[in-house]
Amino acid sequence: MKRIFFVLPSPIETSLLIKKTGVVFREDLLNSTENLAGYSTSTSRAIALGVYCADLSYSGLNEQYQTSIEYLNVARNLAESLGILKAVDPEKIKLLEENLTNKELIVDVISEIYMESHEQLREQDRYMLASLMMIGGWVESLYLATQSVQVNDVRHQILIERILDQQLSLESVKAVLSENQSHPVIQPIYKDLLHLERLFEKSLVSENKDLDFYDKINLVGFEQLILKVNDIRDYLVD
Repeated sequence: MKRIFFVLPSPIETSLLIKKTGVVFREDLLNSTENLAGYSTSTSRAIALGVYCADLSYSGLNEQYQTSIEYLNVARNLAESLGILKAVDPEKIKLLEENLTNKELIVDVISEIYMESHEQLREQDRYMLASLMMIGGWVESLYLATQSVQVNDVRHQILIERILDQQLSLESVKAVLSENQSHPVIQPIYKDLLHLERLFEKSLVSENKDLDFYDKINLVGFEQLILKVNDIRDYLVD
């Protein structure tokens, strides 16, 4: 695995944008905490940690306080199993529990947990796990965004633009995974990402700012992109 640091938008950033759009919180989109027991390998746990951190961001920023605590404890369980418990120490949990209505603090704590988990894996030279964790968070955030967006609602144009901007992030993901694309865990993910890349290209017809918003978007391609993100997410959490 390449020993490089790549930047993806944090789950907090995407959750903030979904919240700003005014979309109603949907608990059914979250990866169930009951799935935790099924993550028995280090690779599945790393992916799941990224996924649950994204769900934690989404629920926390939508004032789902009890759900946030549940997902924080799931993240702690996964961090412990991966040997990076420091990233989700009891002090962070206590701080969040005591300040659940403080949105700025919620953002800070969740962002710290996410980045510290990634950094600790990298510091231990566990680069593939660090990358898989980030990809899990990125895919889950993209899933939450694509499942929240209403394509024909003009209020959601900024969210559609944000989703299509993720084509740039996809380049970073591919660069990290390319050296190990034959790895049994990486291979199906990499193949799906190549398909997703083609759908990103199909969805954006033009970047001409003078055109009407919907003249720049291929809605059929965008709907296919939404379905593909759903497929990739299902594969990662199953």
